Order: sequence, then structure tokens, then C-alpha cells
Amino acid sequence: MERFEVVSRDGTVVRGVHRPGPGETVVLVHGIAMDHRVWWESGFLDGLPGARVIAPDLRGRGDSPHVGSPEGHGMARYVDDLRAVLDRFGQKRYSMVGTYFGGRLALHAASADTRVTRVFSFCAHGERVDIPPGAVEEEAAAIEGPGGQAYLRDHFTRAGAPPWMVDACDRVDRGELAAATRGLLHGSHHQAERGHPDQDLVLITSVSDTDMETFRASEKRLGARLWLVESPTRVQAAAQLGDTGRQVAELLGMPSGDVADGRKTS
Repeated sequence: MERFEVVSRDGTVVRGVHRPGPGETVVLVHGIAMDHRVWWESGFLDGLPGARVIAPDLRGRGDSPHVGSPEGHGMARYVDDLRAVLDRFGQKRYSMVGTYFGGRLALHAASADTRVTRVFSFCAHGERVDIPPGAVEEEAAAIEGPGGQAYLRDHFTRAGAPPWMVDACDRVDRGELAAATRGLLHGSHHQAERGHPDQDLVLITSVSDTDMETFRASEKRLGARLWLVESPTRVQAAAQLGDTGRQVAELLGMPSGDVADGRKTS
């Protein structure tokens, strides 16, 4: 495993890790309350032993320095960060896997950069969403408040998140996470667009997702494929991330051991 560092368009430093490999180059984009370590802890990478893996820490998370302002966590800033990572490794084509907010970010990065030829968006669609400012501020205040750590753990535990997802919250600076939460108001509500006709876009969510109509709309508008995993909710679907890694390897044509059975619709 090798560490890397890039400087984004606005001067922000973004760090991450790179695992060389002979297979497809896969960029992994973690969720808002996570860092790059979740890809190992969840078992996702057990299914991609031959892939060349690039796993950045989103600005303000993991080893990447803090940003502090909500504006600094706008969607366009994150897209610039990912494009700087792509520049650093100099490949003509990349596959990108994102989970939750990272899945939405991956779709936006594909909109902006034709080097992203394939996206797997785990539990995130590309449609426009309503983000109520009051709810965002309430969430951010709870995160940065004196009981913020317990609030995060209790929230994800009650929702049925797997242990790796709950534990990831302990590593996130709560002030920075509050800024990132407020940053959702800076562009995260916009819909993603297809970057070019040949992109392969895969949306993944729970078979019982209460927002299935929106995923179907995104599937149709973007010309995407929809994979459904056996899980009662989107949060609980995180327990299936390891199986998803094996399915991703299957689609990429890489050896991955036994591929888990999963429901796929197209």
C-alpha cells in the first residue's frame, strides 16, 4: 500500500492510499462520515484482489487536512478533488465506486470527467433532491454538540448499520463533519448528468428501498442499470458491501473467488 497526496483546484490537499495491481483501476469514494479504511473493514476489497485501487480520503476526513467551512465542502469542490486524483495517476479510463454520499459524488464526477467510464453508486441515485436547511442545521448542531459522538453511534446503531460503519464515526472529526453536513446545501441537491454515451452507470440499493421510485427514475433518465441487494433498508444494505465487491469484480472481468448471489435488474 502506497500513500499519495494531491492538491485540488482551490489549493486543498487531498491524501489517500494506492494499491498497485494488474487489473482495472478502481477509484473508491467513501461516504460522508467515513474514511478510506472502510473499504478494507467492510470486506469490499476482499472481492477485488487483482484491482489497482485508489482510495482517497475526502477533504476533511481521514488523512486529508480539515477545510472548516461549509462552502469548502460543496459538491463542485469534491468533484475537483477527484479529478485531481485522476490527474495524479494519469490513466485514460477509471472505474469508480462510491458508497452513500460517495456514490452521489461518483455520479457527479462522471458527469464532469469522461475518463470515468464506469460508476457503481451504492445506495445513492442521481436525481435532484430536496435538502431542507433547517434539518441540515439541526443535524450539524447535534454532531458538533457535547454529545455528538454518542449521537452518531446511536443514530447508526438504531438504523441497523454494520459495526464497521458505526466505528468509522469515531474517527471523524465532529467539527469537520458538521461543516461537511452544512456543505450539503452547496450543490449536493443538483441532479447528476451522463458524461458521455458510453459510460456504464450502475445504481445499487436495497430491494425494499422506500425511495425506489426515485432510483427507477434515475435508472431511466441516466440509462443506468439497477442492482438490488437483499436488505430491508439502505443503511442495513451496508452489511452487503463485501458481496457487492465480488459482483463488481465479476462485471469488471477480474477473478474474485465465489461471486455472491445478488438480485440485479436492468
